[in-house]
Amino acid sequence: MAILEIDKYSNHLDLFNLSSKEIEDQIVSFNLTFINIRNQKAEWGIKFPIFLNSFYKFIYNNKKLPSQDEFYNYYLANNNSWFKSNSLTDVVLTGLKARIYRTYPSLIRDLHFSKVLSEKFSDYLVIYNTNLDVIEGIDLLVIANNKNIAINLYTNTKRAFTGRTKKENRHIQYDNICYIELPVAFKGSVEKGDFFLYGNREIVQLEEKIKKVSG
Repeated sequence: MAILEIDKYSNHLDLFNLSSKEIEDQIVSFNLTFINIRNQKAEWGIKFPIFLNSFYKFIYNNKKLPSQDEFYNYYLANNNSWFKSNSLTDVVLTGLKARIYRTYPSLIRDLHFSKVLSEKFSDYLVIYNTNLDVIEGIDLLVIANNKNIAINLYTNTKRAFTGRTKKENRHIQYDNICYIELPVAFKGSVEKGDFFLYGNREIVQLEEKIKKVSG
């Protein structure tokens, strides 16, 4: 029987003094741009340093969200020794930049939603931890009525579903965790500037799913 030791994972949401409203106020002025390139090595062939570690480190150190370009530049700087020891061609670097630019909105969306849930769900404990995310494949952990519930967040697209399947196959499924899928469709999402965010629609869906598994 595989049991996840939840107590060893601190709640990283406590480290970020940003409310969901403050996140919305910041991103409304951010312009999203995308590079129409998918380099095979950059997408699947190279194991790059984890993107979200740099994302959350930037927020912790700067007390604000990075723009898309700030995130890319910070990622390179934060992982400078790795890039120095791994010589990459300009083509692969451009592919990496394209991939990071595409990933960035989902990092913003997930952080915003975790803050929304922590503000709305007063009866539940909402936990985000980068190790839970990267090592265990748990985007968000909600504790409701003594039930441990893993929330898996992804956009309702074919590419995201493929990535979700790959992620599922990499991680242990724990016996003391109930797993909930919460795909978001862009159509009908909350729009803030260039960003699509989770909103009341997803909160209602999630509450229904939580009640089903937590009694």
